[in-house]
Amino acid sequence: MKVVFFRHSLLSRGGDKMIALHASHLARCGHDVVIMANVVDTVFDIDEAVRIKKITLKGKLGTLVSAVFEKSDADLVIADIIPMACLLYMRSRRKVVYFAQDYDESYYSDIFSKRFIRSLYYLGLKFFRIQTISVSSPLADLLRDRFSANAVVVENGVDTGIFYPDPDSDLIASKEDRRAVLLFSRSDRRKGFDIAKAVVSCLTEALAGSFEVWTVGEPCAGTFSDIVHRDFGYVGEDRLRKIMSSADMFLYPSRHEGFPLMVIEAFRCCCPTVTTRAVPYAVNKVNALVSDIDDVNSLAADCLSLLSDKSLKDHIVQQGFQYASGLSLSVVTDNFENVLLKMV
Repeated sequence: MKVVFFRHSLLSRGGDKMIALHASHLARCGHDVVIMANVVDTVFDIDEAVRIKKITLKGKLGTLVSAVFEKSDADLVIADIIPMACLLYMRSRRKVVYFAQDYDESYYSDIFSKRFIRSLYYLGLKFFRIQTISVSSPLADLLRDRFSANAVVVENGVDTGIFYPDPDSDLIASKEDRRAVLLFSRSDRRKGFDIAKAVVSCLTEALAGSFEVWTVGEPCAGTFSDIVHRDFGYVGEDRLRKIMSSADMFLYPSRHEGFPLMVIEAFRCCCPTVTTRAVPYAVNKVNALVSDIDDVNSLAADCLSLLSDKSLKDHIVQQGFQYASGLSLSVVTDNFENVLLKMV
């Protein structure tokens, strides 16, 4: 089959990683795969058999216009935001698949935008009946309950050949007698980096100079001026494995998620994780310590518990590793392919 992934950008986020992984798997299986995007700037490897086609019209408006007017002979065109799925459907009719990696209404804070996006969900899922693949059961249930979505679930997965415990001796030595708290830096409010900074402030008061902060993601050097801060920026998967394996804790205070990859990857690297109820598979005191969204004091208390209670830390590390090991990437990509074949 011929499959086109149509999107505005292919960057270095979790959702972009899954597009790269699914596209590469499909191409290796002999399918004709194209990624159409306006902006391509990613650290993720893409199989050489995948064709990258740049959208010629510039900017987000150019991407939207191309979604309406550019012709395609693909068997399936896949979009992972509902506005794009609706526009593509108007051109391609039943060839469109909505790959729901999150609930798009969460991207917006103003009422007008939220209502507009919700109206597109009604149009696309309830009226057009666009076929939908969801990355989690809670997200699929939300889309079914609100919009009668025709949704199947294919959860995200982790490459167990890349993510596993692999401490870096130089990183560990650089900590000296401090413990390292790893954060994901991203300006998207949903990811909760502002909450992470507030938690770090609480830890600074409680732990004095006995810990340091590591960040991956968007460069944020100078954010933490009162403590040791190592800003790694965007890193490849091998480097991320070593960072996660060498950190003492991963703090991920997200406000909204579909099925986040970084937490699964931390689980596989045996990096104990503190997060929020936004992560659908995180179970408090089982595979992570989990607090309510925006609860800075509770998140800080969880961090202190992990840093002081070795038995608790060992328990959630073991359970997290087992959970992530059950989400093998090869199984996930096979499932995604089989769902597409049924849709065709």
